[in-house]
Amino acid sequence: MRRVFYALVLAALLCSPVFGASKTEMARMGTFLSNFTEQGMYNVNIDSITSEELVHFGIWHNYINNFKSRIRRCPKRKCPYGSLIIDKKYVAESVRKYFDIDIDHTSTDNEHYDGKVYHFEGADGERTYYADVTEVTQRGNIITMRGELYAAEDEEDRPATFAAEAKTYKYNGKNTWSLHWINTEWEEE
Repeated sequence: MRRVFYALVLAALLCSPVFGASKTEMARMGTFLSNFTEQGMYNVNIDSITSEELVHFGIWHNYINNFKSRIRRCPKRKCPYGSLIIDKKYVAESVRKYFDIDIDHTSTDNEHYDGKVYHFEGADGERTYYADVTEVTQRGNIITMRGELYAAEDEEDRPATFAAEAKTYKYNGKNTWSLHWINTEWEEE
């Protein structure tokens, strides 16, 4: 399976001009993709993603990366929808930043939307994988990134390879990317 993946990568490289990304830029791309992989979003396609998945991404991106500044305790004693809340604007902002689309605010199976904030319960302890981008190609404003996932606790633990595509664009005046898709191929045990 891995050989097929590398054959496809090689074919793509031969057909696409290699983007002269520096190690610093490739590290930034890895950080960008890690915003998805740290949530277990290993196979995502913007063409088929649901509003519920976008809401979930927006909430958990902030839970993982902005807990102290954006996550609050529910002010109601014994809140029936979860002990934590986040303002809808932060969820929308994260979805806009990483997907370049506007969100349809909605409740999900695990997150309740009350019209102003999302209520949810926190969770920690899942094994976390980050993206190490090792190859980049570009056609116009479309970037294709390839590399390996590694475990947060052990950078030598690299159980999967990935390919991802993103569009370059400006968000709040800064150059960044919006995800089109990411596909991950796990090693067979």
